[in-house]
Amino acid sequence: MALTIGQEKCVNTLDKPLAVSAGAGSGKTFTLTRRIVHALESGYLTDIDQVLAITFTSKAAGEIKSRVKGALRAGGMTEQALKTDEAWISTIHGMCSRILRAHALELGLDPAFKVADEATVRTLLDASLEEVLGGRDDLVTVAEGVSSQRLDALFASFDVHPAGPRTASVEGMVRQLVEAASAHPDGMASVVAPPEAPSPVKLLAQLVDVADTAYALADGVKPGSTRDKFLAATQDALEGARELIGRGSDGLTYRRVLSAMNGFPVPGRNFGKNTPYGEQAAELAEQYCAIAAQARCGLVQEQLATLIDVAKSVADAFARRKREAGLLDNNDLLSFASRAFRDHPAIQAAYADRFKLVMVDEFQDTDQLQVDMIKRMAGEGFSRMCTVGDAQQSIYRFRGADVSVYRRHLEDVRRRNPEGIIELPDNFRSHGDVLALCDRIFEQPQVFGAEFMSLAPGREESKVKRPFLPDGPRVQVQVTVTPSRGVSSADAAAVAARRVAKSFSEFAAAGHRPGDMVVLLGGMGRANVYAEALRAEGLPCVVAGGSIFNRAPEVALMVRLAQAVANPKWTTALFEVLSSELFALSADDLLELSTGMDEERGIPRRRAFDQGFRHIERKVASGCAVSPALAACASLMRRASEQVGNVALADIMQGIVADSGWLARLEAAGPEGLARAGNVYKAIRMARDIEAAGGVGPAGVAEELALCVELAKEAPGALSAEGGDFVRIMTVHASKGLEFPIVAVAELRDDAARSQALECCSIEGRTYVSLDGGHVLERLKEKTSSLVAKSGSYQPFCEFDDEELVAMVSRSQLPADRRAAIKLHEERGEAAESRRLLYVALTRAKEALVVSMRGKSSKVDATGLSKSCWGDVQSALAGECCAFEPGVSMFDFGGQRPARVECVHLTPADVEELLGGAAGVAGDAADGVELQVDGRPGVDEAAAGVSPDGFAADGGSGIGEAAPGGCPAGGKPGMIALPVVRPYEPERGKPYEGARAGMFSYSSIAEDGGGFADFSVEDAADDAVSASLGARDADAATSLGTAFHRLAQLAALAWQPGCALERPDVARQRALERSCGLSAEQRDRLDAALERWFASDIAARVGVCESVSAEAPFLVRVGGPRDAAYLEGEIDLLTCVAPAGTREQPAGSALVVDYKTGGSPAETAEQLHEKHLLQATCYAYAVLMEGYAQVECVFVRVEQDRADASGQPQTVSYRFDAADAEEMGRALARAYHGHGQL
Repeated sequence: MALTIGQEKCVNTLDKPLAVSAGAGSGKTFTLTRRIVHALESGYLTDIDQVLAITFTSKAAGEIKSRVKGALRAGGMTEQALKTDEAWISTIHGMCSRILRAHALELGLDPAFKVADEATVRTLLDASLEEVLGGRDDLVTVAEGVSSQRLDALFASFDVHPAGPRTASVEGMVRQLVEAASAHPDGMASVVAPPEAPSPVKLLAQLVDVADTAYALADGVKPGSTRDKFLAATQDALEGARELIGRGSDGLTYRRVLSAMNGFPVPGRNFGKNTPYGEQAAELAEQYCAIAAQARCGLVQEQLATLIDVAKSVADAFARRKREAGLLDNNDLLSFASRAFRDHPAIQAAYADRFKLVMVDEFQDTDQLQVDMIKRMAGEGFSRMCTVGDAQQSIYRFRGADVSVYRRHLEDVRRRNPEGIIELPDNFRSHGDVLALCDRIFEQPQVFGAEFMSLAPGREESKVKRPFLPDGPRVQVQVTVTPSRGVSSADAAAVAARRVAKSFSEFAAAGHRPGDMVVLLGGMGRANVYAEALRAEGLPCVVAGGSIFNRAPEVALMVRLAQAVANPKWTTALFEVLSSELFALSADDLLELSTGMDEERGIPRRRAFDQGFRHIERKVASGCAVSPALAACASLMRRASEQVGNVALADIMQGIVADSGWLARLEAAGPEGLARAGNVYKAIRMARDIEAAGGVGPAGVAEELALCVELAKEAPGALSAEGGDFVRIMTVHASKGLEFPIVAVAELRDDAARSQALECCSIEGRTYVSLDGGHVLERLKEKTSSLVAKSGSYQPFCEFDDEELVAMVSRSQLPADRRAAIKLHEERGEAAESRRLLYVALTRAKEALVVSMRGKSSKVDATGLSKSCWGDVQSALAGECCAFEPGVSMFDFGGQRPARVECVHLTPADVEELLGGAAGVAGDAADGVELQVDGRPGVDEAAAGVSPDGFAADGGSGIGEAAPGGCPAGGKPGMIALPVVRPYEPERGKPYEGARAGMFSYSSIAEDGGGFADFSVEDAADDAVSASLGARDADAATSLGTAFHRLAQLAALAWQPGCALERPDVARQRALERSCGLSAEQRDRLDAALERWFASDIAARVGVCESVSAEAPFLVRVGGPRDAAYLEGEIDLLTCVAPAGTREQPAGSALVVDYKTGGSPAETAEQLHEKHLLQATCYAYAVLMEGYAQVECVFVRVEQDRADASGQPQTVSYRFDAADAEEMGRALARAYHGHGQL
């Protein structure tokens, strides 16, 4: 492919700073690749190790590496091609990680640090918040350095924990502060509090002065009832205010002053028109609001100071937890690397001339911190730096991207190298009509204006593989207008979706494949609505991109499956798995599984599901009739019971979903089923990644998986996302870098920033904050016409340009002015970003566009589009200050064919006719789907952003048949509804074969163990107890049990003959506590358990034994020659009291110790004896088979005190003789035979 003039200039200029503005579809990846290859071929570079290339995603880095490697091989530079994989071509975080590891010791870091994923970061931050603020149900603890009086004042104004999605809370605001500050090298020191408010008495005096003026002007107006009421109310308010001022400032609070201010009527133009009062009323009202707004800020300024101090404590705890775990998060990577350059001249010097070619892709999505760091490595005057970006495609503001950084950098390059500003305006992707529409919309002054880079058509139409087939217009605009009342947003969205689907159906009828089409949404809250509309038109579709992975029901099912396998006592999880489409057990199946017979009383009794599996297998083995689905389910779940603890949980999950035939059925169900199968595989991969990280048992993996899924901000794991003939539905963010023949754009978010109590704004390395609201203020502004309520709209900077506004954020001398500047700065930033989002969406199209816009009509806005980016489309086609007329209109926009605009004004009757019984199904529950947490709007992003739909991961299973409206039965609106898959059919699954035929363990035949692995903890008495253990279920207990076992094992391994068991040192214990993720409460329990064990009589007996073996494995045969089976297991502690003989001539004695954490002190001696008898028999039989004459088995309950000896652990003991071994073997064989496997 030949280079354009701009591309050639970029490739050949290697020693001067360059700033390349690369439009959509201009071939920038190709250009960057050619630049690297040219630098090597020309000799400018001697090694690819001299290249630093920063990309936005790892995928983009991989693509550049792949292209460079191929080009170097083709050019005969094989040696350099082989080095490409190790080249400095990565994301900014990858670069920082590499630098920090190289200089870890200098920086006081662990060279083996791990980069924490988002779920881990969330867990650590949650734990830090709980440490400082206390748990949701606990009394609040006092943050270090913050007095209880200050905390009391803060908690009197704001709830500690969120009471709902739209309520401000201390926890939410502290989280917001910590997250904002963590993006800066100086951390919480970067947070800038607003100026102090004037004193209450001063503000009240100012209002009195302004009110006097208003009174005098109103007094000159012709008498009338409205004027007279205004004067009387003002006079009363003035008298009250002057009385307060006369008392002096002592005891006069902002709350009292605001209450007094509410007595002043706000001047308005409802009387006195064409008089001095009428002319000045608006200005007077603004002064009233300005004074009240300052008092509002003063009301909570002490609380804001407390909030910042609490946030500092949380940030310190957060940093400590990451340090103890050997973790850095993405913000740490950037901050630590930046500080390394700033504070360590030797490190800075090592990289100043390290690279001769420095390139940054997607430069519009960087921030100032990243730019400053990269410039330090780009030579004198950053002469080796080439940036490639497009300000028009900057859509990651919510992640810290600052387009003003891009623009400032362009000016910097222009000053240093006037020839270094290169534009790549040639678009090789889109038809001229698509580009002409973009020109018409984005060249408007209120959009991109003079800064807009127009894209020139550069493709050869004759070489287009899938040209546009219909004869009609390439641009369709569909406007759906609803009245102010009577039609819900959900119904309007359903109508809009049907209109899009109808257009796609027409394209398909003209010859386009469904795979040619895509629906791009601003957020995924309505993805289900569009999927249903497309399917109703007979078009297959897949939700292929957007942060909705965690809302797919099959993903929730995988979480439940992991929980059920790890802890069968979690009946809720197990029930959801059994009744799901995975097994689709009927009500009769579930009843049979959960009902046993009380042989003594002859009546049915309830039994746990997991215990019912053994009964079903016995029925199958005896030839009794059992439903195929139930038989298969019992076999698979029993196999899981044999494997758990020995086989990776992810492998067990994969075996169940594959051998049940569910995956095969999904993959045979068309594109939708294939997409669901992809989600299943993705969830299993997540579980496998968690296991690979180590440090947790099966139930720990289940908990981590649940958390990862809850926090997952990822696209679905569709197997067919890259290919397949179906319509794709994804977010605009997910479509970045992609292209499609036909694109529909819909559901873009509004421009207006959401109001919130805590406003934050990051500018030049500082986070400016402002606080408003609270319980007191809410009461003061209950009356919407009151001055305090109206003061919330105070905004003196509407006429300021962006640069002036930025200056006011940092320079405002009054707190309300600072707040107004921050709010307007954020609102403008959101509005500009929504326009760029529209630009990115439109430029994904190669052939045709369908633009679907929704608005709500009003007296001043007929279509309701003017206050959003849709208004830019309307003004571009209909003209400035004009609105689309109802019906069909054709508009010339400079393309080959005019745009077809169809504007529909819906009425409730229209909705009923169009949607029929589906109207109102979703109701208004989906209205305003962009929910807030502490006032913070969600924003959607493909791989790492937050979905703005506001729907959290479903706490339940989300499994069930599709209900009307696309919401799963019992599910939530917004849950992705997908077609029902047929239930289990035996021939579709593989016949069950035991993975370890002839092998069994104590746990697999335990009556009370449910056939699941014994984790050396006391069994939960019922599901309520089990569920109370939390999502970590069995491992929630065994994280403690694991830590105890490992420490006890270390002591046994370190034991020397004739010496007592010694407790491992504190450092080893603390390290293991961190590794197992123990909470503070669990650490205390572990400490007490260790103290109890090492001081016990049993431990003292171990010390005088001849030999000690920790975690001793065994494998012994039971049964006769024809029905032999093998008992396997592992003994916590095996000691030789007297030397053993042989099986034929047994001698000596052994002591078997099994540790038990947890347990209930209420259990009787009889209950405990029965509880551990089978396990004792298994262990004793194995030891007797090694030639011992006697075996004592002692179960040590290390968390329970002996009733007659405080400090001594409770024990349950059993004694066995060699004479009993034969009968023991037969009993174990019978138990195994009864299990139904032989």
